[in-house]
Amino acid sequence: MSVELVVAGISGAVALAGVALSGRATRKQALLSAELALGSARRARSEQRQDVMSRYRDPLLWAAFDLQSRLENIAVREVGFLSTHYACGSPHQREYARRNTLFVLAEYLGWVEIIRLRVRFLDLGDREDNRRIVALLFEVGRVLSSDGYDDARFCLFRGEQRAIGELMVADGGESCIGYAEFCLRLDTDSAFAAWFDRPSGDIEESATRTAPAGRLVDLRNALLELIQFLDPDGVRFPADERHQVPGHRMGPDRADDAGRR
Repeated sequence: MSVELVVAGISGAVALAGVALSGRATRKQALLSAELALGSARRARSEQRQDVMSRYRDPLLWAAFDLQSRLENIAVREVGFLSTHYACGSPHQREYARRNTLFVLAEYLGWVEIIRLRVRFLDLGDREDNRRIVALLFEVGRVLSSDGYDDARFCLFRGEQRAIGELMVADGGESCIGYAEFCLRLDTDSAFAAWFDRPSGDIEESATRTAPAGRLVDLRNALLELIQFLDPDGVRFPADERHQVPGHRMGPDRADDAGRR
């Protein structure tokens, strides 16, 4: 065999080995790049999740707390908010008690509507958590809509809850209108104000009745469970402000689609 053939054979083998090594390195580099890209995507989703929850969880938490606090003042305390400021207060106090009570209810429903519209973004990182928050929101709505209570005060069917929530949404679905805008619309927009006629009547009736509406006690307890889920460590609201009281057993809903109206 000639020297030229030997040299050519060796060169070919070296070339093939180089190609094989180069291909293996390329594959390793591709796998490494893919892993880095996947890790970067996971970090981006985690950061986005934190941003979304900061934008929507915290306003919902505050709205839920404000509503349950008002319900405690109305239905739990011996000297109630409405009996003090609506029934026995000055004209200014009376009007504030009515308007602000309507507002804290409407604001909560507004944030629930915003979250409903963006439920695909409500990723807490765990499917069980997602199911839990949906169940908690559903329970609050169920208590509010149920016709299984002997007392019909403060009953808002699901469609009414949605409608009020829609009226509260502002900034392209990123926030709710504030208290000043809410009061202005009550005064100047008859179509807006009409949605609050019946709750206003319920407020007036509750201010003069000694027995609280059982629905309000159950509603507050349901809101406290939602608050506990959203703020389990008591970072925003201390645990000593979350004491539940015995609820009022509701009867069976009389509608076939009870809880979904």
